[in-house]
Amino acid sequence: MKQQKEDRQSRRTYRLVSDAFIELLLEKSYDAILVQDILDRAGIGRTTFYAHYFDKKDALESTVEHMMDMFQQLIAQRETGPEILPTAELFGHVHQHRQVFQALFLHGGIVLWETGQAQFRTTIEEILVSRWKARHPSSIPQTAVAHYLAGAFFTLLKWWLEAERPCSPDQMDQIFQQLVMPGVQAVVGDKHT
Repeated sequence: MKQQKEDRQSRRTYRLVSDAFIELLLEKSYDAILVQDILDRAGIGRTTFYAHYFDKKDALESTVEHMMDMFQQLIAQRETGPEILPTAELFGHVHQHRQVFQALFLHGGIVLWETGQAQFRTTIEEILVSRWKARHPSSIPQTAVAHYLAGAFFTLLKWWLEAERPCSPDQMDQIFQQLVMPGVQAVVGDKHT
């Protein structure tokens, strides 16, 4: 993504493009969307678009980054809690914005999925480094734990979105806790993770 300007007009452009992209992804596949479709839907000109983005992929990655920033904000709000990830809040957030997440993660293509998972993995690794390394040394690298947690979370998230949410956010949190956290707890040696 081109370096973002922080003025009001630029924020408006990013929001218009992001909203347009999400709407289009709900209607058709990523490959079928043209830059002109985004311009038409967002009501902006080609010059404005290219002043902010390199191409369609860059615009989509920017949209994903914004959604992942929301995840990071939820995680940061819970930094004082004992768990590594506030999965109940994360599943709740996805539940509230279901259409956006379905558009981005089910229709946005593999590149989008990988981008979101990589950003989430980085956030998890930062949490592990800042909160558990000194207290819980382990022979398993923190990057491996971060990959595991991000992969497990995104795999369950994808299943939940594809199945059109057969479980509540609280049930998804329970599933995640039962399937994933025993292994992580064994690594970090903390029953409250």
